[in-house]
Amino acid sequence: MFPGGCTNVSDTETSSISGQSARQGLIEPCELITREDAERILGEPVLKGERSEQEAVGLKLCMYNPVDTNSWGFLQVALTQSAFMPENGLPPSDIFFSIRDAMSETRQDLEGLGDSAFIATGGLYLLKDEYYISIGAGNIDRPDVQERLKRAGKQALERLELLL
Repeated sequence: MFPGGCTNVSDTETSSISGQSARQGLIEPCELITREDAERILGEPVLKGERSEQEAVGLKLCMYNPVDTNSWGFLQVALTQSAFMPENGLPPSDIFFSIRDAMSETRQDLEGLGDSAFIATGGLYLLKDEYYISIGAGNIDRPDVQERLKRAGKQALERLELLL
């Protein structure tokens, strides 16, 4: 969903919800959904989270791939936040609403997830305060994928509340 180089994250980083990044005002997407969370949501073992970033848009990404190379399951968590934005960058809410408006014909709006949420091509899109979270897990036309996205979204929002 998002281009950029990936680097491996250590088990300590993926399982910590109060790591160094949170103390510096930055939240890592691997803190919103840990490796253990991803395994529970996907129902199978996953590899360590692979991280990438796009600082120009304040985006940090964590990708969980299955251990089983024949599995189609995956969970991609992207987080756009003001603390990671360049000095003159758009607020995360502006980016979220721009994407929401662009997908007005095809999106499915959701209630009860953050300040605003919808499912559309690419996955689940959430806004909570100035934190824009997107989660990918596969073909959104499949009901099981939609349920997986909703579970992942609830987990990410619960963890975000703990980190703030």
